Amino acid sequence: MTTPETSRPRVLLGIAGGSGSGKSWLARAVAEAFRGRAAIVCHDWYYRHNADLPLEKSRLLNFDHPSALETPLLARHLDRLLAGEAVDAPIYDYATHARLPETRRVEPRPLLILDGILILHEKRLRERMTVSAFIDTPDDIRLMRRVRRDCRERRVDLDETLRLYEDFVRPMHHAFVVPSSHHATWIWSQLDDAHFPDLLIRDLRRRLDRAPEAVEPR
Repeated sequence: MTTPETSRPRVLLGIAGGSGSGKSWLARAVAEAFRGRAAIVCHDWYYRHNADLPLEKSRLLNFDHPSALETPLLARHLDRLLAGEAVDAPIYDYATHARLPETRRVEPRPLLILDGILILHEKRLRERMTVSAFIDTPDDIRLMRRVRRDCRERRVDLDETLRLYEDFVRPMHHAFVVPSSHHATWIWSQLDDAHFPDLLIRDLRRRLDRAPEAVEPR
């Protein structure tokens, strides 16, 4: 059994793309390739607490706008991880719009993986990344994946999932997510290139091998 390697991170990989583009899948695949040497942090763990809003106001919450996320807290947590310190990241309940009292412990690893639709939009997050990838996936594929995920995993019914997509997800994708792609080290056309994950993993191995010093937080 491999013992997890705890040390100051040397590489911070950002994985961005639209909702349902496959960010979580790619993050897990990379983490598995670096088992014991990688930790994942998700931007959407940092949604703001909105459990006390009345129903009519909660329906107006735009979870795809940058203001919905407590990005300054995430940036502070990344700085602590980059300094070799563990953090207690928040846990968000999508069904109740609540940030739960429980937290998840994230230990520093040589490779940190940050995923989220808006991470390349946020300059304070980009500045901390060593390398980044933007996943370009057709809208219809992303919508189908989002419906499956929200209905099965996040306890959101179909009508509400489609309402959120039409009112918020699609317009915010074109306003914020797509323009942020020009900040990426790579843009992966997911349906056209099945070999990109292997290419990314090889590149990360090279970066880790030649990066004895930790990334300095900004």
